[in-house]
Amino acid sequence: MMNKGFIVKTIKMMIILFGIVYIWHVAPHSMVLIGLKSKFIDATKNLDIQEGDFIFQDVNGELFQVIKDVTGSPLTHCGIVLKRGGKWYVIEAIGPVKLTPLNAWIHRGIGSQITVARLKVSYQDQIANIIKASYTYLNRPYDIQYEWDDEKIYCSELIYKAVRDVSGLKLAKFRKLGEMNWQPHEEFIRKVDGGVLPLEREMITPVDLLHSDKVEVVYSFR
Repeated sequence: MMNKGFIVKTIKMMIILFGIVYIWHVAPHSMVLIGLKSKFIDATKNLDIQEGDFIFQDVNGELFQVIKDVTGSPLTHCGIVLKRGGKWYVIEAIGPVKLTPLNAWIHRGIGSQITVARLKVSYQDQIANIIKASYTYLNRPYDIQYEWDDEKIYCSELIYKAVRDVSGLKLAKFRKLGEMNWQPHEEFIRKVDGGVLPLEREMITPVDLLHSDKVEVVYSFR
């Protein structure tokens, strides 16, 4: 005969499981679900990851849909992988520049799908300094206008500048907004830019970094 404690524990686990399934269907991109997945599912297990890797994902939300359409790539967000206190993190510009646990970062992405790019061997000796350089941008606000100054920072800008600051390397070529597929989202672009349509504005996108001749893709869920 099963004891009362075991029965209670089993019921609690079933309630948690049903709750996860319910949230998964009703709100698949909610922060509650992301938290639950991060707690119970280790997405980093058997993942070939190293400090200094550049990690890419697609994130749900209006801004990220605009990025996807304008750049023509499903990779809408990125950061730098690092280790701190024996734990993996991603330093990223999403809101203020901050450190996010790697497992939570992965689960935030749509389908928990990621792509990982690594600096080629000839640049590996710069990684420790690149990570240090990225720390100098901590707490900078997010730059939704995608301007090239240091007051505010967007995700691919953080990676580009951290590498540039210590090595002088230019990971990718700048692209003007007017050279990309901006037309479907003209209203959104004008809204975030005070009515201006900055077609001459140059920027670095996540997919530009991924296609850099200074890196190689070492993992892709896609």
